[in-house]
Order: sequence, then structure tokens, then C-alpha cells
Amino acid sequence: MRRTALFVLVALLGACSGPPRIVNPNKSAAEARGDYDECRARSAVSTALAPAKEAEALAQKILDGCMRAKGYTVEGP
Repeated sequence: MRRTALFVLVALLGACSGPPRIVNPNKSAAEARGDYDECRARSAVSTALAPAKEAEALAQKILDGCMRAKGYTVEGP
């Protein structure tokens, strides 16, 4: 029973931590999508040779920084 309770708790915490929310009220959805795709591609190229265990966190950091540079606010994890 303890194991089940622990599993449920971990699952609920994981669900709450979802991806960061990226906001810029001055851009259309199409512009935001284009900016996001460009930043995602930049982060993928930048982390192509990074060790696997570090690549995901580094890619997210680069993506967030790129979006901030384009005027977006990054909210969340």
C-alpha cells in the first residue's frame, strides 16, 4: 500500500511540473509558433554533441533564453 501511495504522489507531482509556459501578448499564435520552432532548432543544434544526460536540460535552457531574447516571458519550470 505504501508503494502505491508513493507512486501516486510522484505521478501527481510530475503532472504539476509540465513544460514552461511561454507568453508574449504582442505576437500572434503564428508568430509565436515560428519563433518557438526557430529557437527549438537552435537548441537542438547547440546540444547535438552534448552528453545525453545533460542535453535535455541544456536544450531547455537554450530554448528559454532564445525565447526571452525574442521578447517572451517564460513561466514555470
